[in-house]
Formats: sequence, structure tokens, C-alpha cells
Amino acid sequence: MRTKLELDLYQLKNIMADMVQVGYMKAIKVYEPTKDNISTRELVRWFKTLGVDPSYINKMESEGLIKGKRKGAGKNSPICYSRLEIKQALATIDLNKYINIK
Repeated sequence: MRTKLELDLYQLKNIMADMVQVGYMKAIKVYEPTKDNISTRELVRWFKTLGVDPSYINKMESEGLIKGKRKGAGKNSPICYSRLEIKQALATIDLNKYINIK
């Protein structure tokens, strides 16, 4: 059974903009891998500038959309995330809103 998906131009524009950003971040990760990493503190600041609630970090991690990795072996070493993974997760969440409208 096929389901028809209808998007208005604004939604389509947002989806395309998200995909371009994901592609850009993928290129950064390939050509400059060290610039892809972001600490938890930087991530919280980034989310605040995007207008995203920082508690979303835990939600995305619990749903398996992103995964933080310790930068060192110590228990106090900073946890870093991939900017690409985060942008993919945010784009996926936005796309899910358009597809699963109730």
C-alpha cells in the first residue's frame, strides 16, 4: 500500500537546507576530522544558539541517534560528539515531524 506524502514549499525548503548542511558536515568530517568533534559544553552552547533545548542531547542519546565518546582514558576526560551525527539526528527528527503528522 502506498501512502501519499504532501509537503508545502516551506517544508520542502527546510528539508533541502537540512540535507545540504548534513552534506557540508560530512565533507568537513572527511577533510578535517578534528573539526567534526565537539565537547558537551560546546554542544550545549551550539544548541542554545540554534534555539534547541540542551536536554535534547540526552533524549537523542537515549534513542541511539548520537553517541558521545570520551576523549581520553580518565573518568574525567571530556565527552565529545560528532557534529555530523548531531546534524543528521536533528534533520531526522525534523523530517519525522513532516512525515508522521497526526
